[in-house]
Amino acid sequence: MFNFNFSKYKYLSIGLSTVCIIAGFIYTFTVHKGFAHSLDFNGGLRAVVVLDKTLGRGDIEKFFKEKEIEAIVIQLDKEKNHYQIDIGLGAVPKVEEYNNINKPKVAETSAVAKSRVTIDELIFMLTHGFKISDANILSADQVGAVVGGELTSTGITLLFSTLAIMTVYLSFRFQFKFALAASAALIHDLLFALAVIGVFQIKPSVPIIAALLTLFGYSINDTIVIFDRIRENSNSKVKVSTSTMINMSINQTLGRTINTSFTTLISIVALIIGGAVELYDFAFVLTFGIIIGTYSSIFIASPIIEIYNLIFHKDTI
Repeated sequence: MFNFNFSKYKYLSIGLSTVCIIAGFIYTFTVHKGFAHSLDFNGGLRAVVVLDKTLGRGDIEKFFKEKEIEAIVIQLDKEKNHYQIDIGLGAVPKVEEYNNINKPKVAETSAVAKSRVTIDELIFMLTHGFKISDANILSADQVGAVVGGELTSTGITLLFSTLAIMTVYLSFRFQFKFALAASAALIHDLLFALAVIGVFQIKPSVPIIAALLTLFGYSINDTIVIFDRIRENSNSKVKVSTSTMINMSINQTLGRTINTSFTTLISIVALIIGGAVELYDFAFVLTFGIIIGTYSSIFIASPIIEIYNLIFHKDTI
């Protein structure tokens, strides 16, 4: 059995996490000027094209990179060489700049022509840049940010609903202080994950939302395992201090926690190494989530119970 004094570092761990989260958000908003943009959340242009089989995904990405245009390229059909190309609205001026150089000047006929977000600009760039005809453009549309607004609203609603339901459940199953500690750990995990997403400029997307929700489930499961052991040990005839009880319970479950986290990480890391590029951000966030979720169960949730007892002058669980 492990015998490490986790309680000794409760203030250090909480303080370190707080500093890292704050530093992450400061870096995001000072260096990157905010979180990364994505088509689903911020709107943009989306086209589906058929290219010559001599062209691959790397060729498409290289073309846009040379034009300083940030584009997301997804291969839809390997056999037919179909690709989906997403470009944010912020890159539209770069598209127009390319077109102004490569197409004949056409006089604008109305204010509407000047103000519209033109899909024709993207179509011309694709046909000229990849030497294809209009028939190779299967679809070209402007994508609004409605999905992002709905996801944000739904995500916030789910977050507070989950915290409320969990608080009620843990208060009934354990005690209110356990519910408080678990809620604080989940909020810690969410803020830490958002800070990392901001620092590494990971684009918000549906898979990233799924990774965050998975992080919630993993973290709370690990936390409840420790809480359940604390409750079992508290029923013992031998009464010990809160600090001793928490340390003993964490050490008793530490082997199980490490083994579970390690085996889960193996499958997630496999996605990073050999999975599709589209799943890389999802796997990266999930990998970090498992690590930070395990950390918060031990160094955030459990210490909060001890601090709660110290504030209310309780010597035992």
